Amino acid sequence: MIYLKSMKLEQVKSMDKMVLMVKGHEIWIEKPKIKGDTVEFGLCYGHNMAVDGSPDAKKILSAVYAPDKTRIIPALKSGKNGHSFKFKAIKPGIYTAFVDMSPAIFSNTKKEGFKDGPKRLYKDVVYAGAWSQMAKTIFVVGENGGYKAETVHAVLDIVPKEISAKVGKTVELTVYYEGKSLPGIEVKAVSKKEGKEMASVITDKDGVARVPITNDGKWMFIVRHRDPSKAVQDQYDEAVFVTTLSMEAIKS
Repeated sequence: MIYLKSMKLEQVKSMDKMVLMVKGHEIWIEKPKIKGDTVEFGLCYGHNMAVDGSPDAKKILSAVYAPDKTRIIPALKSGKNGHSFKFKAIKPGIYTAFVDMSPAIFSNTKKEGFKDGPKRLYKDVVYAGAWSQMAKTIFVVGENGGYKAETVHAVLDIVPKEISAKVGKTVELTVYYEGKSLPGIEVKAVSKKEGKEMASVITDKDGVARVPITNDGKWMFIVRHRDPSKAVQDQYDEAVFVTTLSMEAIKS
């Protein structure tokens, strides 16, 4: 408590967000609004698609990939409960939007719990990690020029076989880590309408998860991957990557 009282309010809020991220909060992209060639999409932060605050705008970057893989950097507009990104589509077809949140290093200490910074700063660290978060969605501007299921950006990526989901069917998702399919990893599925986790599926030997879709509306798929091989001496014990894919489910 003494430590918290000595911190500035902004630092306390930042620490709160960090702890929530560790315990399960994530970022996700809302369904884009499309008017002609102008596209705007929102970034949210919370749990089970319930908004809970907003990530630090200084720590987020976005990139959009056009149908021909041209990389577009959208304009950022920040708000109290989230951020939005806007860009001009350069041609009709399928676009993929990503938002990356820069890594946050935190240490868990015996006496004071979570603290900001690498473990070399503290004497009683029991764990330290470097956390990175990513969010993704895929959408059509104008005519659908054909979708190719492939990873194009994130170190940890969820690639759907199709860009939409149908109620009563399964959605097929392949998880990639550093460009290679990732078997044996958990994929969680959350329905915004239900406000809770609806399914948890482990990827097969080819990194594929088949998730049942039980209702319409917005869905989010979440993967968390820990990599101890990326540990840095005196800084953190592992790198942790969390990625989300937002999709719209429609009635069959």
